[in-house]
Amino acid sequence: MTDLSELEVLVGEWSAEVPGFDVDARTSFEWLEGGGFLIQRATVDRREFPNGVMVIGATGPDGALQQHYFDSRGVHRLYEMTLEDGVWTLWRDGPDWPQRFVGEFSDDGNTITGRLERGESLGAPLEHDFDITYRRLL
Repeated sequence: MTDLSELEVLVGEWSAEVPGFDVDARTSFEWLEGGGFLIQRATVDRREFPNGVMVIGATGPDGALQQHYFDSRGVHRLYEMTLEDGVWTLWRDGPDWPQRFVGEFSDDGNTITGRLERGESLGAPLEHDFDITYRRLL
């Protein structure tokens, strides 16, 4: 089973910046009361972008990390996840199209520089979608 203490680096409030978009976006991470799961909440001040709730835990095969994603459009997805050596990775292979997020932590752990990639269809190669930078607020 995965040691969830490695997720502690995410706990707190973060701003989210996407180059080319003037938005007030925030994300927060907090432990579910009693532990066992990390809850992520993401909010964006523009209606065309979804707000979301994600539940992160050791729910995958052999206790691997997974992120269960739910958003204000009614979309739900399941991502595989790793958090190793200062790199946070999320990915899924479909069923509609593949996606991957790779975020690198700064040395002080207060900035995550990330990029999202996606394929046009199942099995298609991944291409750059957009960049995102998280900055710790609290």
